[in-house]
Amino acid sequence: MAIKYKNNYGKVSISETVIANIAASSVMESYGVVGLASRSTKDGIYKLLGLDNMNMGVKVSRNIDGSVTVEISLILNYGVRIAVVCQNIIENVKYNIEHSLNVSVNHVNILVQGIKN
Repeated sequence: MAIKYKNNYGKVSISETVIANIAASSVMESYGVVGLASRSTKDGIYKLLGLDNMNMGVKVSRNIDGSVTVEISLILNYGVRIAVVCQNIIENVKYNIEHSLNVSVNHVNILVQGIKN
């Protein structure tokens, strides 16, 4: 469901795909990230996503109060401090969505699905 704004000049609709693309771009800019992951519905195994369908690793849900919750599945590099990298990703995603779309972000949940060399 799209997020809609109305003012004197007309209406603006922001698709959840746009929010997912901004979140995916923010994640890929972060240090220590190999890529986003997507769950296979057939066997339940997570796989690394390519550049063309990275927003499949991001789930955006709209809350009753108009804010959004973002859930990100990703794969990290071996040897990085997971808590520090995830905190950095949370801050970057929240900042980029709120400042580029003027949409309040309630939660950013990170699901680390694997570690790669």
